[in-house]
Amino acid sequence: MPTVDTLKLKTRLSESGMPDSQAQVLVEELDEALSTAITREAATKADVVELRAAIRGLEERVSEFKADNGKQLDDLKTDNAGMKTEINVIQGELKLLRWMIGATLTVVVGIGIRLLFM
Repeated sequence: MPTVDTLKLKTRLSESGMPDSQAQVLVEELDEALSTAITREAATKADVVELRAAIRGLEERVSEFKADNGKQLDDLKTDNAGMKTEINVIQGELKLLRWMIGATLTVVVGIGIRLLFM
């Protein structure tokens, strides 16, 4: 924690021509302002311990989040693979159905033409 040598500062101010009473008041006010600022702004050991505990807690939550989302992602990948397989099966069945419809139409048209010319 930074400190100010108030006696040295008062002596230097007095030597530079400032009256002792003014130098004393200035040094006291400066010391009080610095003490207040340090008290407000400086982290205590307890603050550091509390912050470290909070960080550990956040790290644990991040790990849990990653684990949960990793499982969900794996589940989605599995579902996606299953859907792709189903789509491929349906596409194959559609090709077979098209072929069957085409063959049936060919036979029907052939029969129709034969009946017309008989």
